[in-house]
Amino acid sequence: MRNLNPVIPVPALIAIFSVIFLIILISWIWSRESRIISTFALVRRAAIAALVFVIALRPMKEERSTDIKLSNLDVLFVLDTTLSMWAGDGPVTTRFDAARNDIQYIMEALPGANYGLITFQNKSTVLAPFTQDSDAVIRYLNSIMTPDKYMVKGSRMDVPYYDIENMLISSDRKEDRQAVIFFFSDGEDTDPDSSDYTYEPLECLVDGGAVIGYGTEDGGEMRDANGFHVYYSDYLEEGVSHIDEDNLEKLADGLGVKYFHCDDISSLDPVLERIMEVSGTVTEKDNSHKFLADTYYIYVPYLTGLFLLELFAVIRQNTRVRRIHGKNRKQKK
Repeated sequence: MRNLNPVIPVPALIAIFSVIFLIILISWIWSRESRIISTFALVRRAAIAALVFVIALRPMKEERSTDIKLSNLDVLFVLDTTLSMWAGDGPVTTRFDAARNDIQYIMEALPGANYGLITFQNKSTVLAPFTQDSDAVIRYLNSIMTPDKYMVKGSRMDVPYYDIENMLISSDRKEDRQAVIFFFSDGEDTDPDSSDYTYEPLECLVDGGAVIGYGTEDGGEMRDANGFHVYYSDYLEEGVSHIDEDNLEKLADGLGVKYFHCDDISSLDPVLERIMEVSGTVTEKDNSHKFLADTYYIYVPYLTGLFLLELFAVIRQNTRVRRIHGKNRKQKK
């Protein structure tokens, strides 16, 4: 019963076909044909009814593997979620809001790709390994909250380095894959212990992408999760964050991609178009989902053959009846 998907409930099917089998049996008992012919008709009609019954049950088998066509793109998003990204000088309220919208814009421009998402503050987090579930990535984006101002320890642009490296290596190990990276940040590096980092060792693993910068030179005031201004504790001055484009350009050079400011995300279109031009599709086995496949079609050829045999028998019987009636008329004349 587990692998059946009947067209109507099974008890109703049993009741209907019980009546049909009973009619077939009664017609055999009342038949005036010879026992050989009538028994052959009984077996034939019972077989037809049995096959129709089986088809109506819609037997199915479990499948676990199928070939699917996928884009060969692994698109990695690296998103700065430090407190400065909640400064109010972004093109859409805050820098973070703008970055989130831009990620969705890129996903729409690169449909069918595998998407990965890394966020970083004072530590890095892989929110989404490479996945085709774009809705899940968007849900992760929407779940990101403003960081607690009391937990802020300064920002460092090299924090996500090792997570980025691991994600790119995992993509590189796949056959016929292209990895592109989009890095979203204001470039601020406020940690006094920040080292002189470089992303150059990762350039050989990157096939394209961009670094997108957020913020202005004049800067924007930062607000905490409750909407209150953030103050520098040493000076009791309102915290103002400024974009560091030199840092962002250094980052872009290290990854071997171009730097863009977020003023107009459509300026990224030529990059996205080039990525689509060089991308392709790959055939992969998908074993992650079980599904049930119809098998009723197996019985259709047998049912068709029996129907043709029944049609032939009916035509033959009608021909015999007409001949007998013809002879009887001649005898009466």
